Amino acid sequence: MRFIRAFFALLIFPNFAAAASLEDDTQRYIKIFSGEKKLHSDAADTFSWMGLSDTRLFDIVERLLLEDAAAARDNRSERNRVARYIRSLGFSGQAKYEPTINKFLGDPPYERFARAALQDLPDYNKWNPIISNRSSFDPKFSDDVNRVANMLRSDDLLLLCVGAKRVYFDSKEDVLLELLARQLRANYARSDLNDRDRSDCVAWAAKALGSSKNDKYVALLQEVGEKATDRTVVKHAKDALGKYYGVRN
Repeated sequence: MRFIRAFFALLIFPNFAAAASLEDDTQRYIKIFSGEKKLHSDAADTFSWMGLSDTRLFDIVERLLLEDAAAARDNRSERNRVARYIRSLGFSGQAKYEPTINKFLGDPPYERFARAALQDLPDYNKWNPIISNRSSFDPKFSDDVNRVANMLRSDDLLLLCVGAKRVYFDSKEDVLLELLARQLRANYARSDLNDRDRSDCVAWAAKALGSSKNDKYVALLQEVGEKATDRTVVKHAKDALGKYYGVRN
C-alpha cells in the first residue's frame, strides 16, 4: 500500500522527479514542509525513494511531528499525516531522530509506524547516498529513473526490492528493465533465499519484470520458474508469466 500511495504522490508532485542538484531537491521539500500541511502526506510518501537525508529538512518534519502528534489522535486524516512524519524520520537515515521515534513506542495510534521507522533508519543510512548519487546519473533520463537505476545497480537485495517496486508501480523504462533482468538472473538461484526478506525481494524482481509485458523477458521468467529453488520466487515468476503473457504450465 505504501508504494501505491507513493505512486500517486509522484503524479501530484511531478516536479520532485527533476532537479539540478541534491540541494535543489532538499530546498523543494523544505518549501513543502514549511507550507500547507494538506500537502505533507503526499510529499512524505515520496521519501522512500528520494535519497534525502539533510537535517535542515528533517528537523522541520521532527518539529511538526512533536507539535501535532497529541492533537491529531482523534482525527483520522490528521493522525495519518503525523504517522507519515514518523515514517519520514526513518527514511532520513539519520540516527539523531531515533530518540524522537522511540517516544512513540507503546503509543497505540503511532507505535507500528515508529517500529517501521526504526527498522528503516539503518537501511536508509546506507541507501540514501546510493539512491541520490548524481555522479552515476545519465542526463538522458529523468532524476526519478536515475534514482531507481542506482537502486537496481546496488548489491543490496533489500534496496533492489525498493527499486523493483518502483518499476512495478511506475517506471518501465528499458534501462531499468535491463538492470532488473540482470539482477534477477544473478540472484534467483542464490542459496540464502530461505530468508523471507531476501526471497521476497527476488520475487518482486520477477513480478516487476513481468509487469513490463515485454516479450524479451519471457525466456528469463520461464528459466526462473523452472530452475529457482525458492518457492516464493518460483510462484511469482510463474504468476507473472500467466498474468502478463498468458503462459501457463
